Amino acid sequence: MSEGILQRDVSRRNFLKGSAAGAFALAAGTGMTSCSGWLAETDVDEGSGERTAYLCHQFHCLSGCSLQCTIRDERLVLVEPNDNIADEKHHNICLRGIGEVQHVYSADRIQTPLKRVGERGEGKFVQISWDEAIQTIADAIKESQSKYGEGSVFIRKSTEASIDFDFLSQILHADQGGNWGLDRGSANGTTPILGAFTYCPTRSIWEFKDAATIIELGHNPLESAICWARALMDAKEAGTYIVCVDPRFSGTASKADQWLPVNPGTDAALVQGMIRAIVDNGWYDEEFIAANTSAGWLVDTQTGEVLRDEEQECPNPYFTGEMIKKPYVIDSVTGQKTLYDAEGVAPAITGTYQLDGKTYTTQWELMKKWISGVELDWAAEKSGIDAQVITELADRYANNGPAIIDFGLGGPDKYTNADVLGHSMAILCAITGNFGKKGAGFGFYGGVGADEPYSTLGWWALPEDCGYGDSGIGMYDFPYVENNIHCAVTFGDAFTLEAGNANVMLEWVKGLDFFAQIDIYHSSSIDYADIVLPACSKFECEENVRHVRDSHGFVSLASGMLQPLFESKSDLQIERLLCAQFGKEGLLPETYEELARTKLEGLKAPESTMKDVTFESLLETGVAMIPGTENWFPDGYADQVYGTSSTKIELYTEQLIDQGHAWPVYEEANEAFEGNPLKETYPLYFTQGKTRYRIHAYYSASQWFAENYEPCVNISPVDAEARGISNNDEVRVFNDRGSFVCTARVNESLKPGVLFMAETTYTSKYIDGFLQNVTNDARNERCYVMLHGPQIPYNDTLVQVEKA
Repeated sequence: MSEGILQRDVSRRNFLKGSAAGAFALAAGTGMTSCSGWLAETDVDEGSGERTAYLCHQFHCLSGCSLQCTIRDERLVLVEPNDNIADEKHHNICLRGIGEVQHVYSADRIQTPLKRVGERGEGKFVQISWDEAIQTIADAIKESQSKYGEGSVFIRKSTEASIDFDFLSQILHADQGGNWGLDRGSANGTTPILGAFTYCPTRSIWEFKDAATIIELGHNPLESAICWARALMDAKEAGTYIVCVDPRFSGTASKADQWLPVNPGTDAALVQGMIRAIVDNGWYDEEFIAANTSAGWLVDTQTGEVLRDEEQECPNPYFTGEMIKKPYVIDSVTGQKTLYDAEGVAPAITGTYQLDGKTYTTQWELMKKWISGVELDWAAEKSGIDAQVITELADRYANNGPAIIDFGLGGPDKYTNADVLGHSMAILCAITGNFGKKGAGFGFYGGVGADEPYSTLGWWALPEDCGYGDSGIGMYDFPYVENNIHCAVTFGDAFTLEAGNANVMLEWVKGLDFFAQIDIYHSSSIDYADIVLPACSKFECEENVRHVRDSHGFVSLASGMLQPLFESKSDLQIERLLCAQFGKEGLLPETYEELARTKLEGLKAPESTMKDVTFESLLETGVAMIPGTENWFPDGYADQVYGTSSTKIELYTEQLIDQGHAWPVYEEANEAFEGNPLKETYPLYFTQGKTRYRIHAYYSASQWFAENYEPCVNISPVDAEARGISNNDEVRVFNDRGSFVCTARVNESLKPGVLFMAETTYTSKYIDGFLQNVTNDARNERCYVMLHGPQIPYNDTLVQVEKA
């Protein structure tokens, strides 16, 4: 190896990894620093320079915990819940928060700016100065925009990086890669029915204890968002019946009253079986359906189009899509065609009618016709859940309410047929009236939606001529669709974390004219970057304060920051350095304090209940509760006004008539389904999900967690025995897209034929390859007309496993 060149070992890849005597010996001649001194034991004498800091935790676990941190000799030594939070349910901390004591000082930290000297993917770098790194990035952006236009530059902040703001992209009019393709599969199906972003529940998770029945569908809150599990355990203690629908016996399944081990990717069949049982047995709420849904709207039996007025538009001011004309119903009292929202109208939900020489029927009649084609025995065979069990679950959900469906953004959301599931769930909730009342609801609970009253924090305004560029192409389509992206800058790992079939994405990355990555740790795509900049963690900053945020009942200010380790810098200062190269740094706040004070100005708004909260008061405690939080619960949909253009629950998706999906017609997943001939070669379903040890790839750099949770694939005893695999064997997981090698865990919690692995971690942690080498990158063409676009079907994957 040439002197001064840093390189990761090809097989075990340990650049910036290991002890001072190991990997960091590579940096001996480069001026880089070992982490070992930071990890050494510290003097426990109380007189040894000890202070308290208040820090906000990682955004993306969606808990927003306010943390009280002990800093001793300017090292983080203890992380606890903030004692100043009065509301007990938010006095939280989990493994991830506790583990920051080591994670901040991980040997995987990027320590200095680096420049690539080998081929992309080799991981050969030399240390350079900040001046050279910033100049190189700015020159590459300018050259690309000069040659190819503003839209040739792609800038993205991934959820693993700090995302307090995003000024740079807007100032440079950079492309952001459109829809993310993540966590919105089911939401594509719910949006036309209930309105935009209705995967975010409009009622609080703290109403769980008021529900009689909760169905956790593909959601594992006891591991994915640990602090929110408190609400589920409150419900269990209150006697709520909890059902967990999951192919594996998860932590949440272990606490449930009933576990339904559904076949992977078939959750929609289970839900549609429930709808069939409810309709057949008359368990639906006809009064609610007639008053609050589109069930009575008239539909042309020949064209499938809704009969609408030619002039009058629907009134909903909150609707974000194209306005539509008002639909007609038959008034059950007068028998006359009437606008759906006419005063005193009582829509008839049944019947067929002749109007102006055409035949019309109601959406309810069409819904019954659709569901009549769903046989319970078919639903049982498809889902793997007995028909009687499906019927009993439908009975419990419809007749033992109020009931909640809490669905996950992993699991069944990561298949190409997820929109069918979302549409089906929305219909199930609507026909049983499980909307708009205490203890009833639907969505992804915990961390999103209306959990507490929010403050009126302000924001830093950029000039009107600033804004994101938009090529109309999602990042997941970059390798497949002709585009104008030539230069990329990412804060965090976007290209491997947010893509299926990573080999194809990384080949596209290799073809870029320039790629820079700003990151805290040596994540998976670092080796492909031309320039690497070291960002500091959320516990560090050049000044005493960092971000201010409101999170579920309180406003918090991160204060008492550690100084940035090594040569790292905060996101704000990195963005200012880059903007200065374009003469635009004056558009940004100079400091986090200036940004925080600007945001806190919003608390002085007339409607604010927090006018007494100041920057100085937050420095004292780190947090301020929003008044009324402890006794406040949102009354989502209590007024029965929904986010659609009509303000009704629109059961029928008219925009998908041509694609045969006005109703959620069941379809197989793209790859992972019984009967796929590919199963003869790759017979195992490969699924992934959350773990208590990480948030996606974040915390992969935690050496403490790695001791107990290295990359491992969980396999059932039946499948392991058939392949001669024992616990802790090294195994190769593979399909036509690629392969990786990791450790096997023989695990009785899995159904035969199903593998499970925690979501992606850094490539350096694998024996060879990594899990995104095998995941599916198919896009559902139908979803291009939907709000959230196609979603990456990570779990829609078949593989084979063999001993390595």
